[in-house]
Amino acid sequence: MVQDMDMVMAPERINRAMKLLRKKKRNIKTRNINSKRLILSSESPFLVQEAYKALRTNVVFSLPGSDTKVVGLTSSEPGSGKSINAVNLAISFGQIGKKVLLIECDLRLPTVAVKLGIKGQPGLTDLLTGETTLGAAIRKLSKYGIHVLPAGSIPPEPTVLLESQQMQTLINGLKKYYQYIIIDLPPVTTVTDAAIMSRHIDGFLLVARNGTSEHRAINEMMSTLHLAGANIIGFVYNDVSTQDNHYYGKYYKSYAKK
Repeated sequence: MVQDMDMVMAPERINRAMKLLRKKKRNIKTRNINSKRLILSSESPFLVQEAYKALRTNVVFSLPGSDTKVVGLTSSEPGSGKSINAVNLAISFGQIGKKVLLIECDLRLPTVAVKLGIKGQPGLTDLLTGETTLGAAIRKLSKYGIHVLPAGSIPPEPTVLLESQQMQTLINGLKKYYQYIIIDLPPVTTVTDAAIMSRHIDGFLLVARNGTSEHRAINEMMSTLHLAGANIIGFVYNDVSTQDNHYYGKYYKSYAKK
């Protein structure tokens, strides 16, 4: 259960998040919560909305310029909350009228389509293999003001598709139509997909969860991305206790894993 969320954006403030990760882990009770309750909306708690506004603003300032910005969200391990943060960041941009596309690039364990209550097929993989068209693959979600390209059929070799020329051609083409492209990626320390996608991504947000994200794994994630030439623009740190974050603490107690 995500009790609260701290947005640590500037690279020079990453050490703050790392210090928090070194603290003694706490037992965190979990429960099943309908994923639709996690989706950002006008009915979300006030400080939840403000937190995503802050994240959105910091992304804008971290990636200046008028050209299309591609933002990737990843984590060191599954269950850190990267997918729901990718969804809500996209919705936050949609709320201010930006043309935004959310791409589900976690082709091994996709969850974005389920969270949004849409069909996962056809999608990205079907598009890359020529089995569907762009128009059929992209979903327009007027309720959230975003377009979504779900993962599609789970392929036997996701890495081959992500590093293909077709993927590069697709991203380049999509930049002509969108102002922001938000990409949900697999965990870095599990597979190489996120590092492979770094050539397409202007800035990475690294998602960590207090009490579950290991300090060693965080370091490994950052090292892997740095070696790939990735631009890390900040952290999204979940499950911060009220002692660690007085401002957000009590407003995030109903937010669930993933």
